[in-house]
Amino acid sequence: MTGAGGGIGGAAVARLLRVGSNVVGVDLSSRRLAETEDKTKDLPGKLKTIKVDVTTESGTQDAVNYALSEFGSVQGIANVAGGMVNINQDVYDLPLSDISLDYFAGTFALNVNSAFLLSKAIEGHFYDEGYGKIVNVASLAAFANRPELGNAAYNSAKAAVVGLTRSLSMSMGRKGVRANCIAPGLVLSERVKSWIEPGYHERHLAYTALGDLATPEDLGEGIAFFLEPQSDAVTGEVMRVAAGVR
Repeated sequence: MTGAGGGIGGAAVARLLRVGSNVVGVDLSSRRLAETEDKTKDLPGKLKTIKVDVTTESGTQDAVNYALSEFGSVQGIANVAGGMVNINQDVYDLPLSDISLDYFAGTFALNVNSAFLLSKAIEGHFYDEGYGKIVNVASLAAFANRPELGNAAYNSAKAAVVGLTRSLSMSMGRKGVRANCIAPGLVLSERVKSWIEPGYHERHLAYTALGDLATPEDLGEGIAFFLEPQSDAVTGEVMRVAAGVR
């Protein structure tokens, strides 16, 4: 589970541990990993954590090697790490003139490269096992054309995550690997709550069918569904977990 120290990743870790799963939590921050460990310490599953940079080949390979050394086999991965670089309300809807090539490439590295590299690192093990699950996290920003969802870098990167997922589902499916994707809208993680303003919140609520926003725990349930056996007949799909926002 990459991004295991974040709101969505931490919720997904807790959901899996609650039913007794073995989980390796991966994050770039030792502090955030320690917080996840503390929050989940009383749950029945077993959590191991490792600090690596999942935008690098060495980092993703280290994560896979660590998981195999701790648990012997891996049945699924969740590429949760991602998001907008230096996220705050000011980075939404940036004009192209304000998006540098470094920012654009960095956004792809965080969202697309990380998912590609971890999937590549685990590929051989999944083929040896004849089974595996890949869950990627996209965003409604990959599809919707409305203000305050992202910017040209982020929206393009999340659309690429969807394309990667569908490609993997086809290329890996006959060897027992399923690849699916979840797409959240606005999620009020603690990090987002630190900068969001009431008007922004209300505007996003207005888009929803349910009159509420999906929580990190809701996203954790979606990730768990695609990792667990009940979704074995599903691959190449994108599930929007966004309170009915289209």
